[in-house]
Amino acid sequence: MPATPHSRPRILVLLTTHNGAEFLDEQLDSVLAQEDVDVTIIVSDDNSSDSTPALLAERASEDDRVQLLEQGHFGSAASNFFRLIRETDATGYDAISLCDQDDIWEPWKLGRHYELLTRPQGVNGRGPLSAVSSNVTAFAVDGGEVLIAKNQPQQLADYAFESGGPGSTFLLTPGAYELVRARLLIPNGAASKVRSHDWMIYALVRASGGRWFIDGEPSVRYRQHADNLLGANEGWRQNWRRLRQIADRTHRDDARLIIAAAREVAHGATAERLDWLTHAVSRTDPSARIRLARRARQLRRRRRDQLALAATIVSGVW
Repeated sequence: MPATPHSRPRILVLLTTHNGAEFLDEQLDSVLAQEDVDVTIIVSDDNSSDSTPALLAERASEDDRVQLLEQGHFGSAASNFFRLIRETDATGYDAISLCDQDDIWEPWKLGRHYELLTRPQGVNGRGPLSAVSSNVTAFAVDGGEVLIAKNQPQQLADYAFESGGPGSTFLLTPGAYELVRARLLIPNGAASKVRSHDWMIYALVRASGGRWFIDGEPSVRYRQHADNLLGANEGWRQNWRRLRQIADRTHRDDARLIIAAAREVAHGATAERLDWLTHAVSRTDPSARIRLARRARQLRRRRRDQLALAATIVSGVW
């Protein structure tokens, strides 16, 4: 049940930073200006050497909605988010969101997503939701923009091979957040070994039986610049990067880690499916590759990605 059913929703926003001073003010402004919700931002900084710590200290002194954890050294966005989640109790909040340091949120983002999240029978009448994410609009300094669509129809086990979109679009129920937090609090647990926090969260929620809606309305303006970790994930450079990750088995290794984490929260038919996938991704013989490739339609949302996955599996590249 929502913590504040008769007032504006209280949304906890978890923000990670690392040398982000150039764009951080604009991002903070867009989060603090969210319409129809009350926000609290908790920030974890990863050893910034620019003016980020000073900027955050100033913003926190001016606005008690901005709260800072002690600066640490984490080495990656995922590890920083894991620290934030482990150390942040969301009791009293109606929903929890993740935030990157250099995006811009549409002013209606949290209000719209909270309304979707709390519909009694969900968006499609099949039951309450555990999480919402969305498409994003990537933009560059030259003014160019492109829609990054992630809302293709969800498949039976797409969570084993891809995320539900950028983590900066995620809004989780307190129950979904506590599920993720509990897994991360297990010493040397499978969830903590994953290298992608947003993919892991999507997988845990879906594998545990939670319903997840990917909204077609882009809620985040995703800034493209040289320091982006993943970029817009579109275009020939990004396609070439993904091909290299497939060829050097990075994506296969990541999928294996995700499946292991998801298996720990799964039950019934989902657990059996993940047991099968655990075995399938550990084998590289031709018959095993063919069997896995035949299930590619269940493992990615976008048709071209399904075909590409099947082709790379059969050929032995994946």
